[in-house]
Amino acid sequence: MAEATRSPSLAMMNFDDDLLAASGAPDAARWTFERRGDLEVWVTVSPLGHPADLYVVRLFWRDYPGGLPPSVKFVDSATGRLDVAKAWPKANGFRPASFDICANWTAEGFALHPEWTRTEHRWRATGNMILKVVRILQTELDTSYTGRFDG
Repeated sequence: MAEATRSPSLAMMNFDDDLLAASGAPDAARWTFERRGDLEVWVTVSPLGHPADLYVVRLFWRDYPGGLPPSVKFVDSATGRLDVAKAWPKANGFRPASFDICANWTAEGFALHPEWTRTEHRWRATGNMILKVVRILQTELDTSYTGRFDG
């Protein structure tokens, strides 16, 4: 008996459209996107002025675009693990020893600060969320990067 084909959800179709658009954005030449799951993409980034310092970041949404930003975790490129502190860059709000970024553009930030949902820090899911998060991440790396975490 043939396996039933699963039709894509609206979230997956929106994700597909936004991933395609993000990949074609003018600033996307700095990034490499790799689709890893229904609502998951791994993006290779590097801080401005440090092209050899490559980082792979996993963006994972429970719902897309959703009411919360994605989980943002750095990936150990050799193993694919999300719990390797040396895979993390040092930058504002990045907490490699805790494997999170304390910011209002990450699910981890909202887990630490649920009150943000009721303040000016709340997540606004408008536009292309993949591109929005990658651009915010890139700006943080470009402006506050101080090297690879070595702890």
